[in-house]
Amino acid sequence: MEQITITRPVVIKVRVTENYKRQLAGEIQEAIARLDVQMQHLEFQARRLTAEMERKDPRSVPAVRQKIEEERSGRLETRQKLLDKLKEITRLTPGEEIIHGRVESIVDIKRGDHWQQIMDVEIVLEDWVVKEIRWGGRNVPREG
Repeated sequence: MEQITITRPVVIKVRVTENYKRQLAGEIQEAIARLDVQMQHLEFQARRLTAEMERKDPRSVPAVRQKIEEERSGRLETRQKLLDKLKEITRLTPGEEIIHGRVESIVDIKRGDHWQQIMDVEIVLEDWVVKEIRWGGRNVPREG
């Protein structure tokens, strides 16, 4: 029988629980704390570098300050995005399914297979345990 092996996308969904919300919020808070430390380090380095450049080459100070400000602005923007994500977490409803990511899987297909059933695959996690595998958008066993 004719058969071919292909890769297909698999959507990973998470069913929201209070435990998931706490874990996600904790991860984001840790990322914010790391970013805050990086920004403190950047400020320290900026003062040191600016003072050094004022002694060595005063004409380069504006360019150095601009580069430092760009770095600072980028990190502040990232920090704000993380804070926005933290707010979004509070709006998640237990039982709601959200997309966590995508992976690929390998599948053998043959003549007569139902394309949508093969290609439309989701894995649903609840507290990091696989609760469902859905083929063709439904929680049904795969034929064949």
